[in-house]
Amino acid sequence: MKHTNNKILAIFTIALIGFIVLSTSSIADATVDIIPEKPSPEGTVEITTQVTDENVIAVYLLLQECNGNTGICYSTENITMTGTIDNVFTSSITLTHDDATYLQYTIVVQTDQGWTEYHKETKVYYEISSPNNGNTDPDDSPGFEFAALALSIMFISLILYRRKR
Repeated sequence: MKHTNNKILAIFTIALIGFIVLSTSSIADATVDIIPEKPSPEGTVEITTQVTDENVIAVYLLLQECNGNTGICYSTENITMTGTIDNVFTSSITLTHDDATYLQYTIVVQTDQGWTEYHKETKVYYEISSPNNGNTDPDDSPGFEFAALALSIMFISLILYRRKR
């Protein structure tokens, strides 16, 4: 009797391991490519996704432009992606906010089994050109050095004036 219980336990364990391996290998996913990888504000970006879900009905892109400096995100756009062969979906988007510093997106897939979200609120940072001639430090004010120079000249003049007296 004890030998039979061990045999049943071994068969159950093997079946459970097989089920876990098969179920994890068939997990659906969506890969995303963005061209260009670092878009510019008010530029055009092409987003392509390949979905491994079966029986895909539609794929939507939830896109939101945000300004990381102010913490403001503009309203979310719901964009229907165009399907091609092999469950590859694409969409070309013209960005509309010149003060945005990044975009965030979520891929939403509709299948006959329901709705699934992939890459929820994934951020893509913009390529921002510096408005101050390549100076990457916006807090570097050009008048600061002049103020230090003026104070130094006044201090030296005071010392020289006191020595002459």
